[in-house]
Amino acid sequence: SSASNQQSCVGFTAEDAAPFLGVPAAQITANVEESYPGFWLCSFAQPGGSGSLSLSVKIAGSEKEAVSDLEEYRNHLEVAGEQPQWKDLPKGAYSDISGVGDDAVWTDINHSLSVRKGKTTVQIMQPADKMEQIKVAEAFLKKL
Repeated sequence: SSASNQQSCVGFTAEDAAPFLGVPAAQITANVEESYPGFWLCSFAQPGGSGSLSLSVKIAGSEKEAVSDLEEYRNHLEVAGEQPQWKDLPKGAYSDISGVGDDAVWTDINHSLSVRKGKTTVQIMQPADKMEQIKVAEAFLKKL
């Protein structure tokens, strides 16, 4: 297996992504990039780009900072939800998801799930399905 498959996204690896992508970990291309200190963009792709799992991870300086960041995110979503293109979203700009991490927010604006546990926040962008995103988030949180 190549070095790219050994890349870990804050503990989450191709092995963890494999069940969601339906292919062996050895066939998954992992791409993990620390954009700035404490913030990672991670993707795990199937051969030929037929499917991917993509997420970002932010580790705040403290739990209080992480809580505040998620509140700020909700505020941004509310503002975005006032824009004409998002006015008719069936469930509004976002909905809180209980039972995942310490705090979780789903939004129809960019079809992503953000989950906070302690001072770590993970945002799942792919797969696009909310229920699948919840499963990915739970698998990620187990690694913390």
